[in-house]
Amino acid sequence: MLPRISAVVPIFGQAGDLARLLDSLRRQTLAPGEIIVVDSSPHPLVCPPAGVVYVANPEDTGLAGDINLGARHASGDYLLVVQQDCLPPSETTLAELFGHMTPSCVAVACTVTLPRAIWDNYNFWGKVLMARWVGDVNQGISDKFDLYRRDVFLKVGGYDDAHFSAGGQDQDICLRLQREGEVCVAPTRILHLHNQSRKTSWREIFTKTYQLAESFGVLFRRWGFDLRNAPYAGHWSHHLTKYLYPVVALVPFYPKTALVVLAIGTNLSNFAVWKMLRWRGAVILGINPLLFLVAVVGTLKGLASGRQQYSQDKASLTVPS
Repeated sequence: MLPRISAVVPIFGQAGDLARLLDSLRRQTLAPGEIIVVDSSPHPLVCPPAGVVYVANPEDTGLAGDINLGARHASGDYLLVVQQDCLPPSETTLAELFGHMTPSCVAVACTVTLPRAIWDNYNFWGKVLMARWVGDVNQGISDKFDLYRRDVFLKVGGYDDAHFSAGGQDQDICLRLQREGEVCVAPTRILHLHNQSRKTSWREIFTKTYQLAESFGVLFRRWGFDLRNAPYAGHWSHHLTKYLYPVVALVPFYPKTALVVLAIGTNLSNFAVWKMLRWRGAVILGINPLLFLVAVVGTLKGLASGRQQYSQDKASLTVPS
């Protein structure tokens, strides 16, 4: 007997990539029994795609809230969360992902792939923002193409949309799910075809840094050093600046040494930019320490408030959290 799978696709009024995704999902050898499109935009779609369950969220509860709403409308035993700018690379992708759903697993996440060809079309600041995500990244739960046992998803309360507005919700639910069973990161790939609808500005580098740092502060306040158990925490190169936080406390006592360590460390944290952009990446040489200071402020804000509140315009460029 085939498993009953409900796919949940949050769109926030942006349906540009939706037709491509729906076509791919329907052509899967293990196709979802229902596809639920959730939209919390103040301007819902006038003509939703045929063959989907269209759910208009009356309030903007962010990505996490939209996914939760879709899960409550789902009827399947399994829940597939997929973002509309993602695409299964083959017709067997979902079947391959489901193949990793062993009895001990409560969730299976794909390996997320941002193709180099997509990244090459970004403007300079877009490339800076996304450089470390090019290629295959084992993020764990990422909201890109994740499969859950629906009963366990609902048991843990779904995504925490009360404390995570725009970032961190994926790592938080991953850690809560691990209390119920295994969260598997499969080698199955999902293509993140994240084309920029507009050019990224240098300001967005700072605002995105603050946003993600704030989510880290909330996560650390809640989970402490257990946060290392989330699969994404294993990418030390993505988190190098966090290891530098204690150095800030040494600045009043050893100013020269601490500042040198910070200058070197914060620039090494963006090694991916230099590697891909070569000499052009050196433009951010002086910006990296400033980004680090923004991250420190964002983390302290998250630690103090216990809520990730800052959110950019929904139409702006987003990166994994």
